[in-house]
Amino acid sequence: MDDRREVVSAFAATVDGNEAVPYEPATEDLPDIDDPETPEDAEAKGAHEEWKFWDGQITAGLTYENRWRMEAEECEASYFGPDNDPGRGGDKDSGKSENQITDKTALIHANIDVLAPLVYSETPQPVVRRRFYGDGKVDETGLMAAEVGQRLANYLLDTTDFDVPMMNARNDWLIAGRATARVLYKARFETVTEVVQRPHPRFPGVTIPEEVTSEKKTGEEVLPRATEWRRFLCAPASSWDEMPWVAVEVPMTRTKVTKRFGQEVADQMSFDTPGMKDKARGMRDDEDDGFSSVMPINETGARARSPFDTAMVWEIWSAETQEVIWWSANYNSGVLDKRPDILGLERFYPFPRPLTATVKGQSLTPRPDIKYYEQRADEIDLATKKMKVILDALSVSGLFPGDMQQEVKKLLNGKNEMIPVSAWLQFIEKGGSLNLIQWLPIEAMIKAVQALSTMRREAKDAMFEASGVSDVMRASTDPSETATAQQIKGRYAGLRLSDKQRRMAIFALETLQIMMEIGLEHFDTQTIADITGLDLPMTRAEREAIAMQAQLAQQQFQQDMQMYSQLQQLAAAGVQFGQMPPAPTPPPDSEIPQTSYEEVHARLRSDFGRKITINIETQSTILADEQADKEARIEFLGAFSQFVQQLAPMMQSGVFDMKTAKELLLFGVRGFPKSRTLESMIAALPDEPKGQEQQEDTQVTVAKIRAEVDKEIEAMQQANNDKERAHEKEIERMKIGGDLVSKAADAMTDQGEPPEAPAPAKRGSQE
Repeated sequence: MDDRREVVSAFAATVDGNEAVPYEPATEDLPDIDDPETPEDAEAKGAHEEWKFWDGQITAGLTYENRWRMEAEECEASYFGPDNDPGRGGDKDSGKSENQITDKTALIHANIDVLAPLVYSETPQPVVRRRFYGDGKVDETGLMAAEVGQRLANYLLDTTDFDVPMMNARNDWLIAGRATARVLYKARFETVTEVVQRPHPRFPGVTIPEEVTSEKKTGEEVLPRATEWRRFLCAPASSWDEMPWVAVEVPMTRTKVTKRFGQEVADQMSFDTPGMKDKARGMRDDEDDGFSSVMPINETGARARSPFDTAMVWEIWSAETQEVIWWSANYNSGVLDKRPDILGLERFYPFPRPLTATVKGQSLTPRPDIKYYEQRADEIDLATKKMKVILDALSVSGLFPGDMQQEVKKLLNGKNEMIPVSAWLQFIEKGGSLNLIQWLPIEAMIKAVQALSTMRREAKDAMFEASGVSDVMRASTDPSETATAQQIKGRYAGLRLSDKQRRMAIFALETLQIMMEIGLEHFDTQTIADITGLDLPMTRAEREAIAMQAQLAQQQFQQDMQMYSQLQQLAAAGVQFGQMPPAPTPPPDSEIPQTSYEEVHARLRSDFGRKITINIETQSTILADEQADKEARIEFLGAFSQFVQQLAPMMQSGVFDMKTAKELLLFGVRGFPKSRTLESMIAALPDEPKGQEQQEDTQVTVAKIRAEVDKEIEAMQQANNDKERAHEKEIERMKIGGDLVSKAADAMTDQGEPPEAPAPAKRGSQE
């Protein structure tokens, strides 16, 4: 320590330097720090350290998101308005006054309600197709894999409440600024007792029956579920791709904890979130512990909607360790449970990438959209309140001399009446009727009301511009306008909303892809077969057995034909052998399957095999590109249909060979995802015709192809017509929505336009 460099403190040294102090490194005086920074380190240090690790992680995540969570609560309160229950048997009038909807709430509510159906209103239609088509050769397993994927996607969307989590996420996104959903896999098991034959322990070749009890899967399903924005927590990270863990807070009663984690764990937990049992009124805003100083820093503070007391349990998906962990602040003996990756998803999380409002970079702590126009809504609300105060005070009132009370009453009774004045000269000297009544000055109040009305209208327009509703209002059309003008306005209205629509479509697509991945990887092959209902053998062995049976039948027919030919030759040579047997009957033409459910499922179960085989999309994410491509192909098919009629003669004359004609046909039909059967038919045609009989078969096949092509063209034209009609309905809906929003602020108050000032009385004589 003698060679340590001494420095002089800038705040304590004197001129002579007699207060110079040596430099002391701070780290030498600090205790040894060895806190775990990874789940593995925490687990290695013991159960208590593991509990402390996740306590720190949950607390850090909530602290990181605190600003957004407070703003989201404020935005939700602005959208729903106050929510204070007066209690059963309480003062209803008091409840009405406490829960009054203001202009601010009504306008923000109207804004969101106009934007919501434009962002998401219909269940997306899945489109599953092969990623690559090859060079005229058909991969039957890939072809059937696309068909299985298409049918499974349709089944999952038809049999689950897919719209519920999508609309919940849409609303949370537009109001709170962040939203997500999740996908669950549920399997049902039953205890089954079966009798199996076991080898006898003493006598070889002898079996004895034995009862065996086992758990057998009796059903399975994939379910999309809504996730409340309050209870979904992300780790402090720069982006979703680098997210080390995400968590979902679940309130659990004692019964649920006992069933899930055991009686011993339930006995050690405290259920300190009170339920609604035996309470006389619901939760009030002023009683909410959310974001208050007494709220635990490792809980979200969201209300537990349960009649019983609950404890908060966090379900944590840790991508770093590929584990699912259940942790609770109310159980500090360790984590409640830990399981290795239970779904085996390629991207681990059963959550799609969250929808976020305005963020910095790829952060997941947004600024809610409502915050960008909330001030304008406050100005409108303030202007409305001031107008109401002025209008309540505004009246035609005045003062007059007490000795002329009867005359003034007659003057203001609204009748045509002559009123005599006894002291006429004195009345004239005092200014006559003009000064008889000193009217309450209302000109200033009327000008103030007019100024407030103007300010309110300008603030409303500014709010509509900030929220995007103004674009919908500008799209309102007139029935006398041309269809082109209406389409132009409709496109303009969609320009600003197109980004939100696209992001919502991608969110729905990612949710569907997770559902498909779980279903394809966890469903049994028999379940896949029951859902899709394709005419395929179950296993490769069955497919090979069918092919072998067809081959043996063909060989047997050839042997019988040889014997029959020999008998014919003997009969022609005059050999007498009795009655001539009938000619052998050829085996029935049976289509030999080129694949099986087992092979298709093996291809789809693999992440790599699934990605290189099929592409999962929805119409909402590929509509623009696909529509332009289909229109081009329809034009091609329409011109090519005449060529199909003359295809066989042109091939016979040598203008086209069979292989070129096949490629031209395949190019056309591959633009239609539902034409996989037609594609197989074309690809099965031989490259070179063989004989007259084969040419006739080719002509029949070409006729079938032309019929299928014409059917596809008709279907596409019908789809285009349906799209035009849907567009007209959408324009009308936007017009109605824009009109409703533009009138929302004006409909909030009961007062009409400011009253006109009373006309001043004219000077004149009275009789």
